[in-house]
Amino acid sequence: MRFLLRVLGVFLAIYAALTVLRSLLAAISPARPIRPASAGHLVKDPVCGTYVPEGSALKAENQFFCSEECRQKFIKS
Repeated sequence: MRFLLRVLGVFLAIYAALTVLRSLLAAISPARPIRPASAGHLVKDPVCGTYVPEGSALKAENQFFCSEECRQKFIKS
């Protein structure tokens, strides 16, 4: 009977150690891999040639621009 209690104690100690180790590893590394956000549909700036997500691009005269500077250059030309 003492032998079974010792074996059970060893298994419980191993289980507790693995649980602590697993929680420490979870705290160090993220649970899920970090994925870059989807850029969506990309549009090309006609001035500098940069590709910009359509949702964050500036629009003028049916063209998309990466910045106000590029938009002004396009309007002046």
